[in-house]
Amino acid sequence: MQHRGKEIDVVWFKRDLRIRDHAPLAQALRDGRRVLLFHTFEPEDLAHPTTSNRHLVFRWQAWTSLCAEVNALGWPVKTAVLVAPALDVLKHLHNSEGISALYSYEETGLAHTFDRDKEIARWARENGIDWHEHRQQAVHRGLKHRKQWANDWHKTMHSSVTTATPGPELKRFEVPDWPNAWCCAGAPSVTHGMDPGGDGPFQKGGEREAHRYLQTFFEGRVKGYRRQIGRPLESRKSCSRLSPYLAWGCLSMRQVYQAYREAEVPRAKMDLKAFGSRLRWQGHFIQKFESECRIEFESVNRGYADFPYNGTPESLEAWKRGQTGIPLIDACMRCVTETGYLNFRMRAMLVSFLTHHLDHPWQAGVEHLARCFLDFEPGIHFSQFQMQAGVTGINTIRIYNPVKQGLERDPDGLFIKEWVPELADIPIESLHAPWTQPPMERLWSGVESTYPEPIVSVEAAGRAAREKLWQFKRTGAVREEATRILRVHVAPSPLD
Repeated sequence: MQHRGKEIDVVWFKRDLRIRDHAPLAQALRDGRRVLLFHTFEPEDLAHPTTSNRHLVFRWQAWTSLCAEVNALGWPVKTAVLVAPALDVLKHLHNSEGISALYSYEETGLAHTFDRDKEIARWARENGIDWHEHRQQAVHRGLKHRKQWANDWHKTMHSSVTTATPGPELKRFEVPDWPNAWCCAGAPSVTHGMDPGGDGPFQKGGEREAHRYLQTFFEGRVKGYRRQIGRPLESRKSCSRLSPYLAWGCLSMRQVYQAYREAEVPRAKMDLKAFGSRLRWQGHFIQKFESECRIEFESVNRGYADFPYNGTPESLEAWKRGQTGIPLIDACMRCVTETGYLNFRMRAMLVSFLTHHLDHPWQAGVEHLARCFLDFEPGIHFSQFQMQAGVTGINTIRIYNPVKQGLERDPDGLFIKEWVPELADIPIESLHAPWTQPPMERLWSGVESTYPEPIVSVEAAGRAAREKLWQFKRTGAVREEATRILRVHVAPSPLD
């Protein structure tokens, strides 16, 4: 089928919802004549158990913000957002207009999006369409070792930010008609999410919002970062809160890294250093997932395939609902369910409690927290979940005691009382472990009738889990796999 003189260039936005530092967009604007920018909510993604409405609303906000910026800049391009499989959209465009070239980033996605990309690659080859896929933040698909990875990452972070500028040949054109079933007037919704549509108490999507958070962080919120990062209440302000914007591509890591390098905040030198030391970890875990994407379903260390778990359906449900009877656990789960955000230490504690104290495999809770986290990033999520679950065989086994964490990270109980109001009247000396309160005091406080008894003994379950984990870590299968993991996934320090 010939479409010469009518063909269009297509920029497919996936988890990269921005116009700044966007290499595929810059290339299409420079080289193309008729350019269409599109984003699609794919039915398979909507049905996936990691997807929730908060993700869709955030994406919708980011896309509408992107379109508004494109219009304000007066670029002679067209935009479209659809509810349809990406391959169907491309086929429709090619049949009606003819596609000259397709531009996008490689996506660190889930198995179903990778399968989709492979299918689109085959279709593009068969139809003679050049698909220009750009790598993001020094992440290589299928990388077999890390010998040069750290140096590549630093080189990428120091390279110039890409600027998108329309080329002289760019022309306006009419958008083709779309099937009515594909048209998207607002953010779609899913039935398995834990929140309805609408903004709710969540951070808003969009490139402008991302830069606002970036600016306020380096203008002053960074002060106290080092001290407050582990505290569930204070971290909501002193942490950067950039993770949703990185996860959905409203910011590139290169933009964040360069802003960090240029930041000058009085009396915050150590806070900035602490923040900067964590930036490379984002790329590290995404690369780990790209190198061994089976960890979406399996433990990275195959030696743990037969690890014995004895968790009950009742304890799993209590964990998900924030009704375990352990105050800090319940406060954290309720908080992330309602707001989409929780600091790293408390996320790690939730996973540790699920897999160690409640004795469930990491797969039992990985999709639930993916739906909760507004900043769900597959490359980080599955790697971190397994690390905290103690099934890598190379990391220190960490079994967090939630009572001890509460005393250290929420000593005045303000976070617990905000999210577990049933405990508002309990004395502070009993707040973190209400089961230690004398019986008469429990009766007077009303806790017995409003808050559940702990579903597990924190101390006894922790001891049992520690013994079982260390014993299993010494097995030959786990040790052999640990050697392989270190060889493939450990990145040497950069040369510069």
